[in-house]
Amino acid sequence: MKYVIKAAKLFDSINASVIENVEVHIENGKICNISKIDENAKYDCEIFDFSHDAELFVMPGLIDSHLHLAHGGVDAREKDDRDPQVALRMYHNGIRNLLVGVTTQRDCGAKNHIDVCYREGLRLGLINGPRTLICGQPIIATGGHCTYMGRQIDGRDEAAKAVREQLQQRVDFIKLMVTGGVSTPTGYPTTPQMTQEEIEACVQIAHNNNKMVSVHAQGGIGVDWCLDAGVDSIEHGMYLTDGQIDKMVRQGTWYVPTLYAIHAIAVEGAYQEVPMSQMMIDKCAVAFKQHAVSFKKAYDAGVKIAAGTDYKHGALFEELKLMAGYGMPNEKVLQCATWNAAKMLRLDDQIGAIEPGKIADIIVVKGDPLHDISVMSDIKMVMQNGTIVVEEGRLTPTTSYKFYPIQ
Repeated sequence: MKYVIKAAKLFDSINASVIENVEVHIENGKICNISKIDENAKYDCEIFDFSHDAELFVMPGLIDSHLHLAHGGVDAREKDDRDPQVALRMYHNGIRNLLVGVTTQRDCGAKNHIDVCYREGLRLGLINGPRTLICGQPIIATGGHCTYMGRQIDGRDEAAKAVREQLQQRVDFIKLMVTGGVSTPTGYPTTPQMTQEEIEACVQIAHNNNKMVSVHAQGGIGVDWCLDAGVDSIEHGMYLTDGQIDKMVRQGTWYVPTLYAIHAIAVEGAYQEVPMSQMMIDKCAVAFKQHAVSFKKAYDAGVKIAAGTDYKHGALFEELKLMAGYGMPNEKVLQCATWNAAKMLRLDDQIGAIEPGKIADIIVVKGDPLHDISVMSDIKMVMQNGTIVVEEGRLTPTTSYKFYPIQ
């Protein structure tokens, strides 16, 4: 299929700037050319003309770099659901993310490798959803954070084996739960649960197999151990010290703050349909203010940042609003959800920008997010892999799927 998209404003995510009055040529799912609009040109393809409305903003598809599709974000009892129910919820949450412009997402853990089946369903075309990177089961200390879905380990050898088990499932990256968390009854965000030796063993095996290591590390000495081991990204990082931030800059470690996840529990947790536990609310009430401080310091210091939501689906715009509210310029915020995220995921040769050779993941926003970031909640159109999948809030469902080749 061939398309031409004409734009009054197009976001250049690589340079965090706007290009005006351009047309994007798309063929066979890829961007093949970008040029100034030629009003006299005749094209033998479908044309989407947004050039006469300065309030329509064309930009790359969004990337949510940290989420858990298995969670609905409201009812903690869902953690005990049977696997088929979890799989259905993953599909539902993926659609919610696609509707708000997320064309790529990184799922940071699910029980029993349900995420492996979800990714396969996407690959075969059985279901709609954002392109998805998976980690399988997060690796955790016995009794540690997220026991309901984690691969529990004790000792260096068991840690290495746990990584190999995830690699056997052909995961895209490895996820570790190093510190406690706001939902952990057995620890706190600043207390380490995995040992330094266990972390090192996991990183060694993952890096030997060219896989990134993403780490749930909210604060304390556990963050230092992760940085010493050479992990690729710190997730959450609510209690980062100046020394840890400095080391992240020097090592090029990525930071995915997930601001909205903590903020939402602190501010809304007691009032949602199924209230959060008082333990979680109390932890987040303390943490979310320090979280903002850590984020501001990390940005000011030059830490590489990508945007992620954690467990609230269809809400990436809420994360972007907080990032902007804490002092990051809007164009840099958009970069965190596009080009930065693509670089962190090592997919910048394929996605994250609108330029020739890239996959045609493109969204149209109603309004100018460089002036008002809140308009990121209003998505007019979503193109994924060169196909229109969402238009005016309506999903175009997949109608056929691939078959496995005959062996």
